[in-house]
Amino acid sequence: MDRLLATLCISLFFCVCSNAVSGQIQQIRQEQYRLSSAPDSIAKVNSLNQLGSLYRTRNADSCFYYGMEAKRLATDIRYRKGQVDADHVIAFAFFKQGLYAESLELLGNVLSRYQQLNDTEQIVRVYLDMVEVQNKGISDRNEIVSLLNKAIQTGKKLKKDSIMSYVYVSYINRGPDLSDDSVNYYLNKSREIGSRYNDERILNACWSWQIRLLVLNGQKDEALPLVKQLISEAQRLGNANLEINGHFLMVGYCDTNPAMALDHCYQAYEAAKKSGDSYLEIYILNNALEVAKLMNDKDEIIKVYTELDKSRTAEWERSRKFMGDYVRYNAIQDDNKLLNAKNAKRALWLVILAVSASVIVLAIYLVMLRRTRKAKEQVEALNHTANLQVIAMEEAKHQAIKEEQRRLGQDLHDGLSSSLAGIKHQLEILAMDTGDSSLKHRLGTLQTEVAKAYEAARNKSHEWFSVAEEQEEQSFEERIRLLMDSALPDSRYHKDIQIDNRSLLRVNADTRIALLRIIQEAITNIIKHAKAKNVGILIYEEMDNLFLAISDDGRGLGEKWNNEKSAMGMQSIRRSVQYLNGQTNIQSGANGTEITLTIPLASL
Repeated sequence: MDRLLATLCISLFFCVCSNAVSGQIQQIRQEQYRLSSAPDSIAKVNSLNQLGSLYRTRNADSCFYYGMEAKRLATDIRYRKGQVDADHVIAFAFFKQGLYAESLELLGNVLSRYQQLNDTEQIVRVYLDMVEVQNKGISDRNEIVSLLNKAIQTGKKLKKDSIMSYVYVSYINRGPDLSDDSVNYYLNKSREIGSRYNDERILNACWSWQIRLLVLNGQKDEALPLVKQLISEAQRLGNANLEINGHFLMVGYCDTNPAMALDHCYQAYEAAKKSGDSYLEIYILNNALEVAKLMNDKDEIIKVYTELDKSRTAEWERSRKFMGDYVRYNAIQDDNKLLNAKNAKRALWLVILAVSASVIVLAIYLVMLRRTRKAKEQVEALNHTANLQVIAMEEAKHQAIKEEQRRLGQDLHDGLSSSLAGIKHQLEILAMDTGDSSLKHRLGTLQTEVAKAYEAARNKSHEWFSVAEEQEEQSFEERIRLLMDSALPDSRYHKDIQIDNRSLLRVNADTRIALLRIIQEAITNIIKHAKAKNVGILIYEEMDNLFLAISDDGRGLGEKWNNEKSAMGMQSIRRSVQYLNGQTNIQSGANGTEITLTIPLASL
């Protein structure tokens, strides 16, 4: 009986620690309400995973169902933490259904992903679950002890160390053989953490362990009232696992009374049926069978066999249903892999399309930038040439003034200076011929004044006459041709320039400069907007009017030339023509644009 008690207690104590029956139903209801009112998908995934965790040892089917729902939703929304938590719930459901290899494989994947997420508490929980699977399945004692040591070392990094109370109790249950002093040491550490977090479940587990030590050490009289109190407290709290543990302590107490021990096995079995843990039901009945065999009571043996057959049949039905769910789970996993492969392929195509689009946009941008730069260079060349032409025309205008000064100087020298020289000579003769001193004095004064006037006229005539030699002036047509050649290269444009220079004879220099500026502005618009191939300029005189026509075969101005903000160049041309008292006519269409200016020569 002592061996049986030790086996039972070690197997059951972890169930007490891992299943919070007290208040668990209320927690489930609260979580289901939270699930129905979850504001977003992430909150729903978290609620589904929490429900799966609450059902871990109550009902493996429900645990698996909520884990699958959480996994499906988390996969759809790509919620990585939710996927890992769901796999953790599913792995425990595998364990409860006896799929130990599948559970261990999935727990290994979950462990590595929690390590990537640096979720220390969940890493410790996975270690504890792997210990239970190893204990029920492979039973590799060295691996179990290694996992428990990893859990203890990892748990030292936790700021909130409530999970460590379960680690220490698990170490007592599943770890190496420990002396009573070592057991008490780890129980005290677990009890201290449980008291700090007010964890009634772990405190009851420690209490059960203390009673078990009393029973194993033969202190049955001291243990009996504690065991009865434990069972009463468990029934008050509705904690089925704690009640089962109490009844198995009574089995150990009744080592000399098999009939009473079997009765407590039956009571533990009834409590297990309330908990909904079919694995625990079968486990208790197997141990009840051992007690019945010790009694050598055939009726009791048959009774236990009958109940055991019912439980195994029910467990088989549940397992068969679960295997169907497991097959669907694997199908979903395969679908998820295919979906991930499709998504990866789709993402690759999207990346290729995005890169291609970026390259195309960049190429278009570079082409536009090149065109803009070339247009800017053309406009700058146009402006530079126009400015040079204006400067040359201004110099020509000043040259004309100098020529006029030279003509006046020649006239002054040949006319006035000669006359003054003759007058001065006559005055000298009169002064020599007269004997009247008064008249001679007056003639002397006149001679002096005439000498001054002659000197002034002579100096001024020399000053005006000393201007530079006459410079040959470029024709207006040559200036316009130079202007267009600098801005419109022959490789891209065909230019037709027809200017009647005789029509400009009555046009002064200022008007010519204004005409040059108008042509400059028109060519600038052609470079920037027209995309033309042919450009023409025509200047001629008709009926005392000067006509200027500028044409191109570009894409036209559309409606924008009537908009002052969008056609500043056209407005500038209009203002310049109005300043010359002229009129502007603009014809623009799909085949090009023609600007015609009419300026009256009488006003120039």
